[in-house]
Amino acid sequence: MPTTISDLWVPDIWLATMREKLATLPSLFNSPVVVANAKAAELASGPGETATIPFWRDITDQEDEIQVENAEPQVDNKITAGLMKCIACNRVTKNSATAFSAQLSGGEPVGEMLAQMATRRLKQRQRTLLAILRGAFGSGAGEPNNTEGCLHALKVDRFDESGLDATPDQLLNVDLFIEAKSLMGELMDDLASGALLIHPNVVAGLEKADSTTSAFKEVSMGAWTVRTYRSIPLYVSEALARAGTGNGYVYDTYLMAPGVLAYGEKPQVAGKVVDVAALQLDQDLGKNNEIIYDRTRFVLHFNGLKWKGTPAAESPTNAELQTAGNWQSMYQTPNRVGGICIRTNG
Repeated sequence: MPTTISDLWVPDIWLATMREKLATLPSLFNSPVVVANAKAAELASGPGETATIPFWRDITDQEDEIQVENAEPQVDNKITAGLMKCIACNRVTKNSATAFSAQLSGGEPVGEMLAQMATRRLKQRQRTLLAILRGAFGSGAGEPNNTEGCLHALKVDRFDESGLDATPDQLLNVDLFIEAKSLMGELMDDLASGALLIHPNVVAGLEKADSTTSAFKEVSMGAWTVRTYRSIPLYVSEALARAGTGNGYVYDTYLMAPGVLAYGEKPQVAGKVVDVAALQLDQDLGKNNEIIYDRTRFVLHFNGLKWKGTPAAESPTNAELQTAGNWQSMYQTPNRVGGICIRTNG
């Protein structure tokens, strides 16, 4: 039998390598949109499945009064507080390989699995993030009504379920992009350092339609370079499409300001340990197989929202996170949340 990953398994080294890759790979999850949050990390590391996050309500729209001699102001303003509610997510992925696969291939399949695990995990986190966005905006499959979702006021629908017959107005273009941005009101400038989460087919359509040479640029974002569209960093995902009920496809696109998603994770341990957050190696000697379990527990919370669902299991699935009825907005106005959804046929 060839040298196997069990001969080379050094838990602390593997875990350190995973953390380093997760922090440096270009991903929406590593963009300014997602920020570390102490309350979220506290929930992920502690008992229970839900926690409240207190916040002060905005008072910046209060109006001044005219000062009148020898008179009290007519309005006594106050500041009030609110409570967001977030929920922990428990996830696990199992990968395994047989001794024969290593012997016959001349390679080390389990070692290759570990090498790719950081990228795989980031992709899965982004799917969870997308499920939360779709739940908040009511933009997932089976949510055709513009009034679905607690943030539906920030959703622009320009699609039909027969995407192959789409008109120019049902494709994302510069006019529709500007119209959607305007829903943020005076907060729209925040998007410049945020993110545009978009399907590659929709990007291609914008490249064809927007003849402005300066529309697309590249900017440095720390360890990597990010392409921008009209000053907003682009993050592409093929998960942003679903088949129309007639034909063709429906695409959802998201504009997000910095810091709209709070993140916290229970620190992962490595080796032969029993924990909900662990990178574990196991061996099935009877079958002559080696197994890697990647177990994680994390919180990913959309700013200004309250989770009000009841998961069927120990934590919500992506399908439950994507259900519009499981979310409630807690801010005075939707645009304070810092996100916009656009649904088109391309």
